[in-house]
Amino acid sequence: MTPEEIKAKAEAVIQKLYKLQHDLSDRFNSTHSILDTLSTFAYTGLDDLITDIEEIRDDLEDLAEGENS
Repeated sequence: MTPEEIKAKAEAVIQKLYKLQHDLSDRFNSTHSILDTLSTFAYTGLDDLITDIEEIRDDLEDLAEGENS
């Protein structure tokens, strides 16, 4: 995995967080709507986000090992 590919993965994670921020900060959201958004994210998006971050960590470890070889 190249540094550019790892950066692209990190950018995708950032975009997911920006989307969540946008969904939560919409000034028309009610408390119920915010809780629903958080619940949906916790059910589906959080696991995906954790997996994405773990993959980035693993890619960085592999990259570091390759540089140290």
